[in-house]
Amino acid sequence: MSLPGLTQLLVRLLCILAGALALSFFVTKGVLVPIGQWYEMNRARNESDLSQAFIVALAAQALCAVIGGWLGNRLFCIWRQKRLDRR
Repeated sequence: MSLPGLTQLLVRLLCILAGALALSFFVTKGVLVPIGQWYEMNRARNESDLSQAFIVALAAQALCAVIGGWLGNRLFCIWRQKRLDRR
């Protein structure tokens, strides 16, 4: 693998990682934490309810990480295509 190919691979992986981390962070801080606090204070009756809510939140965060990684990959492809079009 040549050096330009290796750097392109590293940039693509960084874009995927950045997208996954960014989307999961924003969804966690903006959606999951407020809903979790509301649920804990108003609806949860025991530890089992909190455990189930925690599992749902983990699943939602994992899904957001996958979607964010996909978005990061799409942004990389769009950036690369624009860069190739300029040449």
